[in-house]
Amino acid sequence: MTRSHPVTRPSVAFQPETRNHFYAGIIAVADMLATTLGPTGGPVLSYDTTRKKVEAIDDAATVLRRMISLGRPDLDIGAMLVRGMVWQLEQRIGDGGTAAVLLMRALVEEGMRQITAGTNAMRLVEGIRQGAEIAHATLREQARKVTGERGLATVARTVMQDDDLAAVLGELSYLLGADGHLQVESYVAPYLERQYIGGAHYGAKIASMYFYSEPERQRAVLSSPAVAVLDKGVTEAEQAVALLEATVKAGRKTLLVIAPDFSGSGLNLLVANHAQPEEKRKVAVLAVTLSAVGDERRLALQDLALMTGGVILGDIGQHQARSAEAEDLGRATRAEFADKGLVLTMDSSRRAQVQEQIAELSNRLAGMAHDDEDRPVLTRRLAALSGGIGVLKIGAHHPPARELRRAQAERAWKVLSAVQRGGVVAGGGAALLHCQPAVLDAASRTADPDIALGMRVLAAALAAPQRQILENATVSAPAVYIERLLDGGAGAAYDVFAGRVVDAYDHGLLDAADVVAAILRSAVSGATMTLSTDAIVYHRKPQQSLTP
Repeated sequence: MTRSHPVTRPSVAFQPETRNHFYAGIIAVADMLATTLGPTGGPVLSYDTTRKKVEAIDDAATVLRRMISLGRPDLDIGAMLVRGMVWQLEQRIGDGGTAAVLLMRALVEEGMRQITAGTNAMRLVEGIRQGAEIAHATLREQARKVTGERGLATVARTVMQDDDLAAVLGELSYLLGADGHLQVESYVAPYLERQYIGGAHYGAKIASMYFYSEPERQRAVLSSPAVAVLDKGVTEAEQAVALLEATVKAGRKTLLVIAPDFSGSGLNLLVANHAQPEEKRKVAVLAVTLSAVGDERRLALQDLALMTGGVILGDIGQHQARSAEAEDLGRATRAEFADKGLVLTMDSSRRAQVQEQIAELSNRLAGMAHDDEDRPVLTRRLAALSGGIGVLKIGAHHPPARELRRAQAERAWKVLSAVQRGGVVAGGGAALLHCQPAVLDAASRTADPDIALGMRVLAAALAAPQRQILENATVSAPAVYIERLLDGGAGAAYDVFAGRVVDAYDHGLLDAADVVAAILRSAVSGATMTLSTDAIVYHRKPQQSLTP
C-alpha cells in the first residue's frame, strides 16, 4: 500500500489467522474519529513542533494526515487503508470522512463475526454490495432539489460554524451554478467580500495601453465584437489589415483579437487604427494575450473558438491571419478587459454547442482521479464554458484562523456543487438510516441465505453514523430515537441542540445527496475489500507518494 509517510519495516505477509490485527488497525482509527461526529465546540488547535506553527484541525482528512504509524505494521496497513479512503473522499467531495469510517467499521465488525461463524465470505460481500445498490437507489428517491441561495446557505452551514460565510457561499453557488469556479483570496485582517464575474473569464494581458477605452480605470469594453482567435502572433501589417477587413465584411464595428504575441508593424497598425477619432474609425480594437501557456493555452483557444463560432487562425487552423475571411471570425455579445483578465460573454446562439462540451468535460472530470495533474485545468475550462467565476475574499487576524476559513470555504464549495447536481437529503446520518427498510425488504426476498445475510449486515451498519451522533450527544437511549426516526419517514432527522426528532427540511438539517452517496460507496468499497482479503504484503521499502 502506498502512503505518504512510509515506515521502513521488514516485509510481512498476513495470513487469515493473523488478519485480525489488520482489522484492529481499521477499528482503532474509527474509534479515534468517532468522537468528532456531531456538534462540537469548534476546531482543535494543534501546535506542530516540526513546522513551528499552529494548525486548525476540524475534519477527518486533516486528522488522519497527521497519523504516521500506530507502532506495528499489521495495525498500520488497516489504518492506512482508512487514511487513504478518507483523504480521497474529502478531496473529491469535501465532506463525510468520519461518517464513511464509522459505516466501514460497522460493516467490518459485523462482517468479521459472520465470517468467523462460518458464512461464505465472498457471498457475504456480494450481499453487502447488492444491498449498497439498493440503498443508493433509495437515497436518490429521498433527494430533493434545492431552490434559492437561502437553501444553499443552509447546507453550507452544516460544514462550518460561520453564518456570514455560509450566506456568502450560498449566494455565490446560486449565481455560479454547479460547475462554477471559485477563487479564494486571503487577507490579513477580518474581511468577507465576494465578487461575481459573469461570462467566460481568462487571465490575460493587454497588448497596448492604447486599447483601453477607459484609461483612468485601465479598462476596455467592446460591445458585439467580432472575435479573431490566433495561435500565432500578430507581427505583420498584412495580418492586421486582413483581420480589420474581415471585421468590416462581417458587419461588425468592434474586433477582439486574441493571440500569443503582438509586435512590429502588426501591432502598430492595430494601434493606429484604434487611435483614430470615433467618427473616422471603422473598427474599434481590443488585443490581448492569454496568460496560460502550453497545452492549457491551446485548449483555451479551442474553447474560445467554440464559444464564438470562429476558427483558430494559424498552425492549428486551416487559414492564416493574413488570409482571414469574415466567416473565420467568431462573435460575442460583450468583451471586457480589466484587472489582468478577459471576460467574454458568448452569443446565445452558441449555447447548444457549448453545453455539449460542458457535458463531455463534466463526464471526464467525474472519472478523473482527484490528484490528477490535469484536474485543475479541466475545472478552469468548465468554469469558463459555463459562464461564471466567483472571487471570495476572506481574512482573519491570525494565520490559523485564515487557513481554517479558507479550508472551510473550499470544502463547503464542493458540497454546494454536489447539492446543485443531486439535491439534499436529511442530514446527520438520518438519510442512510432511512435506507434501512428498503435493504431489509430486499433481503427478505433473496433466496441465497449468505447474500441475504450480507444485505442485513449492511442494513444494520446504515444506522452507525446516526447512532454515534446520538451517543456523542449523550442521549440515554439511542435505540429509541432511531426507531422514532424510522417511524418519521425519509424527512425525519435528529436535532442535537433541540434534543428531539424534527423535519429535516423545515429545520435545515440537510446533507448533499451526492455526498451521502459517496460516503456509502467509499465505506462499502473499503469494507468489502477488507472482508475478502486473505493475505497482504507489507513492503520493506514502500513506494513513497505525496498523497495517501
